Amino acid sequence: EDMSVEGMIKRSFSEFATQRALTSNEYPKLLARGTKTLLKLDEDFAQESDGRIGAEDIEDYYFSCRNVLSSSKELLSFILSGGGTGGGALTVGRVLLVTSARKHGLVRAPSIVLRPPALSSKPSVGNKGNTDSTVCIVLMPESYTPSKHHTELKLGTLNYVGEASNRYFAIYEIQLDEILLVSSVKHKIDCKVFFNEVSKTASNSDALTALGNPFAGAKSMKGRSLDIGNDNPFAGMMARGKKGSVSSETKKSSSQDVQSVNDVMSYLVDAESIESKSGIDILDLRECAKNMHQGNSVMEFGNAFTRMERDVGIMRQFRSHYHPNLERHYLIVERKESLRSRVKMLRHLLSNESLALFPDFLQRKACLQTMGYVDENDTVCLKGRVACEVNTCEGLIVTEMVFAGILNELEPAEIVAALSALIFQEKTDEGMDSELPERLVTVCERMREIARHLGQEQKNHGLPVDPLEYSATSLKLGLVHVVFEWACGVPFSSICELTDVQEGSIVRCITRLDELCREVRNCARVVGNPTLYRKMEAASEAIKRDIVFASSLYVS
Repeated sequence: EDMSVEGMIKRSFSEFATQRALTSNEYPKLLARGTKTLLKLDEDFAQESDGRIGAEDIEDYYFSCRNVLSSSKELLSFILSGGGTGGGALTVGRVLLVTSARKHGLVRAPSIVLRPPALSSKPSVGNKGNTDSTVCIVLMPESYTPSKHHTELKLGTLNYVGEASNRYFAIYEIQLDEILLVSSVKHKIDCKVFFNEVSKTASNSDALTALGNPFAGAKSMKGRSLDIGNDNPFAGMMARGKKGSVSSETKKSSSQDVQSVNDVMSYLVDAESIESKSGIDILDLRECAKNMHQGNSVMEFGNAFTRMERDVGIMRQFRSHYHPNLERHYLIVERKESLRSRVKMLRHLLSNESLALFPDFLQRKACLQTMGYVDENDTVCLKGRVACEVNTCEGLIVTEMVFAGILNELEPAEIVAALSALIFQEKTDEGMDSELPERLVTVCERMREIARHLGQEQKNHGLPVDPLEYSATSLKLGLVHVVFEWACGVPFSSICELTDVQEGSIVRCITRLDELCREVRNCARVVGNPTLYRKMEAASEAIKRDIVFASSLYVS
């Protein structure tokens, strides 16, 4: 059965868990379903082009908004890393523009910070300590219609939707990646009117509240409900006076709350009007970060803020930015592009590019193509066929030696001595002996040059290879002199005196050398070099003698 390299990588131990997970999660079926749905969405979007008058550039506008959202998140995460409100960027009363089309139906909607991230991250029921969110009051679009669930909540709780000045507003938890931009406008507001932790906690889960409060739901005297979570111990009690009358303080507090809501709504409507005309001023985040970061980070932060300002300017040039039905068109594009990104991710997971070893494989293949082992059609060339014959040591070095012809002028004893540098693995401090033939010393130096060149080629193609280390690891000359003397007929006891290497290591090296000689002989046959072929046979015969190739050391 023919199997590609990619197929072998998929069946390798390192990819077993990943491939099994892909199969068990039915990703191929999800990809097919997602591709079909995406095709239908693209067709519907193209057919509805006549209904997008004034918003023809909505797709380009969507991608421009994504760039701004990404830059804004990067900058805010950077300044919030020092704690607090990010140098006042997200302090209470700060006007923001937020975009959360699929989650809340908002696109460049004005909002005001009620709780900064440092306080919003305070652990509580329903809040898992998310440090990347802030609580805001948001102006809903003019076309917004509230749901029954939202209208049943009370002012001061998350997801509450209210109405004032003929417009709806909502209390939402906004993530950093939903903040389009931070304006320079800041108002003084009473945030407790719109949001407080007690109301938030009580509204998240009635069941959890009942578990935490053993008196939950119990009736007090005269049928009044106990409110354990209320900070006011006299909450719910009648003021002195006529039965059923309302105190003047309650009336005053209620009127102040109404006035606070109307004031905040006027701030939000004004921000919406300014953005739709000339564009609201952006807060210079560099001023918020100047006391937090030093050195190169200041320059990098400044460059990032400049890019965001440029992206905001590009975003405001699109006609869709000022379209009255922007939210509807934007939501269609976001749904389509979100599905496209998921389909792309699934296609990547199921492709060869997701394999952990695939980048390394591509780099090595590119390196082999550069050196002539494989052509542009991934067909194995002559060099590649020669390299396939070598399995005992580094095949690339042997192949380059054969094609360079550096073994042709050597005698069989010298050839086998040079090849021992590819077999021997132990580290020794012994260098080249002065008694060796000059031709052999020259060939060993050529081998080092070849190894360094191969290491450099691999490094140039992105592989984590150091040329000098590659040469030192692939070539060890500790037994060159020993093997040369052995091939010349010197007794084993005499060659052991030439080195400190253990006798067993010498025997193992010479035994493996015989196998390498046969592989180089086959290389000579592939390239059509009869002279080298005969020399390799003679080299193999020169080392196959005496105790090294005895069938057993215990049988005479």
